[in-house]
Amino acid sequence: EDHAAIGEHLKRHQEALVGFELSNALGELEEFARRLRRHIRLEEDILLPAYEALGAAPRGGKPEIFFDEHRKIEAKVAELLASVRGMSSGSTPRAAVVAVIEREARLKELLNHHEQREEMFMLRAVGKSLGEP
Repeated sequence: EDHAAIGEHLKRHQEALVGFELSNALGELEEFARRLRRHIRLEEDILLPAYEALGAAPRGGKPEIFFDEHRKIEAKVAELLASVRGMSSGSTPRAAVVAVIEREARLKELLNHHEQREEMFMLRAVGKSLGEP
């Protein structure tokens, strides 16, 4: 649910961006970034330690992979924030908006892949340890 709520801010950001509503686009991207950072901190402070404590993670599900992906996600979001903050109404060419959206598409792919990895390994293992089917 948290992933979907966070993703909604990115969607609203992109809708504002293509409409050249740059202030709204930046606000939604900043909220996306804030909520994503909070989500990552919760995973790293609570879920990942619980997952690590379960022991031998399978290949592709090692805790360090999740930490590494988090750093990559945070770096990409920081780059996007810098790009959008550099835009100004009336002087931002359409090509710049397209470039940002293309970079965001790559971020979405990374987020999707990361979410699938979490569900396949971390969330499944932690759920089983808590007695979930």
